[in-house]
Amino acid sequence: MLGSQLAFRLSCTPLVAVALAAALWLSGCSSNNRHNSSSGTGHTRSSSEGRKPKTVQPPLLVAWHQVGDISLGEPRERVEREYGSTGSGLHVIQRYSGAVQGWYKGLGGSQVIVTFYGRRVGEIDLGSRSYRTKRGFGVGSRIPLGPCHERTIALSACEHRWHGFVWNAWAKATVCGCWTKVGMGRKSLPARVESFEKPWFIIYVRHGRVAEFDFDLKYID
Repeated sequence: MLGSQLAFRLSCTPLVAVALAAALWLSGCSSNNRHNSSSGTGHTRSSSEGRKPKTVQPPLLVAWHQVGDISLGEPRERVEREYGSTGSGLHVIQRYSGAVQGWYKGLGGSQVIVTFYGRRVGEIDLGSRSYRTKRGFGVGSRIPLGPCHERTIALSACEHRWHGFVWNAWAKATVCGCWTKVGMGRKSLPARVESFEKPWFIIYVRHGRVAEFDFDLKYID
């Protein structure tokens, strides 16, 4: 496992896909939000209503924009048609400012958390080992800290970097214990308030291993 993790490399394809998703968000989010109330209503009735909820498939994680066949930026209508809407597949967690966050049934009894921003998928959160990249990377994997770089955005003097992510780039009461990449460039933007409403990609680590992924096209804390 460790050898495959150290050999893990990102291709340009995921970056292009996320860039396209971000472009869709930027072009459509304003008009979409005008058609959705703060209660989260205004979505199309799903054709899956009345059927047994499906499990999110396949067991695939695509860095850093897709879990199963649910991708950032894709139409909410397609996801609801495949996996169900509120009360019929989507288990609502919260609603806020026109967004609806809920979970779909994942593999191995897990939950795939999806947030709809208006009419598109705006955020995906995953804490399951069942979804992995083609090289086997996923929850439970290790990310090597690597060499110490001169600080640019990290909180500590020693900045660790990995595929554009920065270790412990932000904190609340304590440092996050996570790898963070802000924006669509090769290098991360500062993980600060001025970067809110931009794409954020966060990999949380617990006890030295990946514990959770959070991909968000328009992050606000």
